[in-house]
Amino acid sequence: MKKAAVAVLWLICLVTCSAFAQDAEKPGKQVETGVINGAPFRIEIPAEWNKVLIMYCHGYLPAAVKPDLNDLRVKLLTNAFVSRGFAFAQSAYSVQGWAVKEAMDETEALRRHFISKYGKPGETYIMGHSMGAVVSLATIEKYGESYDGAMPMCGPLNTILTGLQERVFDMLVTFDFLFQGVIGPPVDLPPGARLDAAKVKAALDADPEKATIFARHYSLASNKDILSALTFFYELNRELQQRAGGNPFDNRNTIYDGFDDDVALNRGVKRYAASAKARDYLREYYTPTGRISHPVLTIHTTHDPLVPGRYVSRYDSFVKLAGTQDLFVTKFVAASGHCKFTLPQTTAAFDELLKWVRERKRPEPGEVK
Repeated sequence: MKKAAVAVLWLICLVTCSAFAQDAEKPGKQVETGVINGAPFRIEIPAEWNKVLIMYCHGYLPAAVKPDLNDLRVKLLTNAFVSRGFAFAQSAYSVQGWAVKEAMDETEALRRHFISKYGKPGETYIMGHSMGAVVSLATIEKYGESYDGAMPMCGPLNTILTGLQERVFDMLVTFDFLFQGVIGPPVDLPPGARLDAAKVKAALDADPEKATIFARHYSLASNKDILSALTFFYELNRELQQRAGGNPFDNRNTIYDGFDDDVALNRGVKRYAASAKARDYLREYYTPTGRISHPVLTIHTTHDPLVPGRYVSRYDSFVKLAGTQDLFVTKFVAASGHCKFTLPQTTAAFDELLKWVRERKRPEPGEVK
């Protein structure tokens, strides 16, 4: 179970493709590793560099997990681009958890390091999975002059404070009401607190009717999906409250609906007030602005148990308010799972972004095949 949870928490579910399964080692390729301000990094530049730099941002990892820049999944992604002539740079961040602030600063520091050592690229793009998508979006909004385009993938592109309350906090508090005594209140969790997965599984198995109602409400396919989502969300919620200095979520004005007995649930569900300090932290990291000056293309699966598709589509409202709607396109992959794109699908979407930047032809929204 521990290995499965870590795999989910990586939030990168790239599917292995034999075309990219071998390391793209070629004579003359440059590889640099090091540490900048406490953040390990890795840079790969092919022998025949096309003068395009890709900055990559990884997804959420539990605070206690040490990222591996040589992880097979990241290596496959790196090779997919380096083998085509792109330089690829990634920071492992100095801390893990909901490290949007640190990831933004350290990705920018790495980009500047790259330029100081290898020269200014002809084009620079930023991309990332899951939380890394949030980092990618926040980066191109803040440092737009430094980038030609962005490809955030499978990440929540909505107001994070609202999105995490709806998906993470509300899921925990409603589960706590429906299956009382199983996970307990989702606030004031001690450091290192972990979900008792066996206890959750036993509760779901013991009451399949409630489990079905809960799964249907949150668009989860099975008890396995429920367990995976709750395991991840419990850790995210605990770590975020510790990072932000309190509980950022307030459900006192929430009227819950879509359950079997909404009256009973609203009467009995526990209500919590937010800490102003914690709320402000999460509002800052991150609330999108829609103020972009270069193309942003995002991709998402048609069913994602962690990040619903509507959380991606909501960025459309930000760009419309900012008047930048012509610079944003959403595309989908017909698949079930978090970040479950094949490498060919990933590179195909990136090729559309490249064509958009170079030929000024906006891609059509729709399916990436």
